[in-house]
Amino acid sequence: MKFKLKKPKIAQSDWVSFILTLVATLFGVLMAIWLTNSEVRKKEKEDTIKLLQTSKRILNNTFEYSENLNEALSSFEKDTINYTKESIVNLKTNNPIPYPDLLEGIVVNELVSRNISEYSHGSIYNCLINLRKLSSYETVEYYLKTLEEMMAILNLEIELLNGRINSQELEPKLAVIREELDTKYSSENVLRVSSDK
Repeated sequence: MKFKLKKPKIAQSDWVSFILTLVATLFGVLMAIWLTNSEVRKKEKEDTIKLLQTSKRILNNTFEYSENLNEALSSFEKDTINYTKESIVNLKTNNPIPYPDLLEGIVVNELVSRNISEYSHGSIYNCLINLRKLSSYETVEYYLKTLEEMMAILNLEIELLNGRINSQELEPKLAVIREELDTKYSSENVLRVSSDK
């Protein structure tokens, strides 16, 4: 006994309906994936901006503390009646110029590393290396200058992430800020060291 299978007869309109349903479903799935990825990217960018703003606060606090500490010690050095060289050395030893350790943790964060520009990332690391080497009273002017430069880099990177500037504007704007800082901190004690090029 042979079984013969009959081909089901499906009307052309049913085939068209089936194909259109399949295409619409595929389109809907792809659209949902795209929207989800778009929201994830937007959330990552917002979180990166929050971390960069926290970094700015850390740098600002470090800058203010270092500047006030340096001004206080400078006035103590001028007041030879109340402060001896030994007491000033003790003050410097007990109150070192602070290094923004928390900033390193933020910069190495995968979210930040993935979302900031390569130029800013390199500039921040360059500044961190300089800060590590220069956190002493002998180089405090350069240290303060480097802190201000890092704050400027973070400000520009936040503008870039917010879409206020584009990546081509970042480097020239930072060059202008660096020139202003060179003028502000012009001194025989301050030398411009760069490894950006």
